[in-house]
This record gives sequence, C-alpha cells and structure tokens, in this order.
Amino acid sequence: TAKGMERKAIVLIFTITTLLIVTLLTALNSLTFGSSTTVVEELYEEQEEQIRLLEHETWPNWASVSQKTYTVLFLTYKRTDILGRVLDFHCNFALVDRVIVVWNNVDEPTIPKHFTNYNCSKELFFKRPLVNSLNNRFIPYPEIRTEAVLIIDDDQLPRGKDLELAFHVWQNSPQLIVGFQSRVHTYDSTSRRYGVVDTKHKSQRPSKENPRYSFILTITCFVHIHYLHMYTYELPRRFYNFVELHNNCEDIFLAGMVGEFLRKSGREQPCCIWVKGHGQHLEKIAKGFKGINHSNKGFWPQRQQAMNMMVKEYGHLPLKFTNVLIET
Repeated sequence: TAKGMERKAIVLIFTITTLLIVTLLTALNSLTFGSSTTVVEELYEEQEEQIRLLEHETWPNWASVSQKTYTVLFLTYKRTDILGRVLDFHCNFALVDRVIVVWNNVDEPTIPKHFTNYNCSKELFFKRPLVNSLNNRFIPYPEIRTEAVLIIDDDQLPRGKDLELAFHVWQNSPQLIVGFQSRVHTYDSTSRRYGVVDTKHKSQRPSKENPRYSFILTITCFVHIHYLHMYTYELPRRFYNFVELHNNCEDIFLAGMVGEFLRKSGREQPCCIWVKGHGQHLEKIAKGFKGINHSNKGFWPQRQQAMNMMVKEYGHLPLKFTNVLIET
C-alpha cells in the first residue's frame, strides 16, 4: 500500500542518515583523537621523511666550506613586526655569508612578499617546515656552506663587537659551542638526580664574579655544521621527541651530545665557552609571541628530566664544569 511504501522509505532514509552520521563521527574521531595516526602525527612523520631525504645532499664538501664567515640560522614565530630589524642587522654584518630564516608560522598559507623579496646584501633564504618545532633550528639545510653556524633567537640584536669576538673564539675552538648565555647543572646526592639551577633571579645565574657553568643556551651561539647533522640524524629519538613535545630542553640535549662526542673522541673537556655578550632583547617590544614562559610549572621539571634522560642514555652526565669567561 501507499502508506506501507511511505514507511519503508522513511526507514530507509533514517538508516542511511544514521550510517552517514556514524561514518562522519568515526572520521572526526580519528582526526581529533588519533585512533591510529592523527593529522599532527602525519605532519611530523612527513617532515621527518623530508629531513631524512636532505641528509645525503646537505653533508658539506669540506674542501669548499668557508671558515672565514658564518651562516645565520634562526626560527621566527609570530614576530613579523620585529623581523625587519633583525634582518637588517644580519644582512649588513660583514662576517655573514648567508641568512636562513625558518618560517615556523606553519598556520600561515604564505610568507609575505616583503620578506621573501627583502633587500638584503647577503643571500637570504626562507624555509617553511611542516610543523612548528624548536628542532627546526638545527636542520642542516643545503644552503649552509660555512663551518660555523650562528643559532640565534628572532628577538636578539647582539652588539657587533661581541658577535665578532664570539666568532673568533669559535674559530680557535670549532669543536665547542660558543655562546652568550651560560647555565649550570646541579646534583642532589640524596635523590641521586641531576637538575638545573633555577635562574629566574639574576643572582642565581653564572656571573663575572662566579662564572662556573656547564652548558650554553641556544639563544645566541656558534656551532659547527657537523653538530647540526649529529643533532638531526644521530641524536637519540627520545630526546628529539621530548623537545617536540615540550618545546624545551634543546639546549641541554645539544650540549650533552657535544660533550659525549668530545669524550668519545678522546677529548675530555667542557662542551662550551661563554663569551659575555650584550645587546638588545626585542621581545619586550614585540607585539606577537612572547617566548617560553619560564614561570610555567612544567618548565624546570622538564629540564631536570632532560638531564636525567641523558644520564640514562649515556651512562653518565656528559657535561663538565668550567670557569672560562671571555669578554670585550
């Protein structure tokens, strides 16, 4: 009958609608909660694959690399209002070979043309990673043709004479990290755990009067291109993933990696040299991202965890104390 057919049609429409809703919810669940692989995880995997493909084309030809100049490599994230000032500084510095900007604004569809077409007296390259990660600052891009690489934050404007001094110090000790800000680790004999001195207060930081330190922050530092390769391709993956997860501790893992490399090379020495640097910190006037919040409850425990992860991995803490301080 007509009514029977109508009821069957309604049931059929309801069944189809229910199946569509269930299918849609299942798809959304897999995207949001990652029942197998989330969209974010896929992006990380895709970026790691791209980095692996770079490995064979980025190892430098040691006969052609320069020791007289350095490459500037820095991440930028949500600070386009100050980026021009930072580019002006590096583009006009005599010792710079090339400038490489890692555009970590992954949610933006394009890089503004006034940056990609920037009037720079050096060769300027922009790199667009798939994910916003601190690990991106250590990718050995094929455009790097110098042994020395200046890793620097996008809100730092150091004094030229301090930067020149740090570079010359690095040229004399290219196996070490040479940077502007030092930190010191601690050891608790009761818990048998390592940690990092909480430096929220300036009085707790290494100083001219008490310069004892064991590693250098990556806010401004010179490293050898070889260490970029080691960090990207040889660093224990759980360290690498820890940085991805917490956006923290890349400086600790880099210093530990260098310290362990030196030990295995038969050179029992500290990983780093502290050059007392000065300059402008533009974060105070930047309208965008304000940097890592050191008051975050997880910040210091994460750094303690990173120290003890290295002890577990290497069988000891590969950081050594030093009092070497160089200043103009």
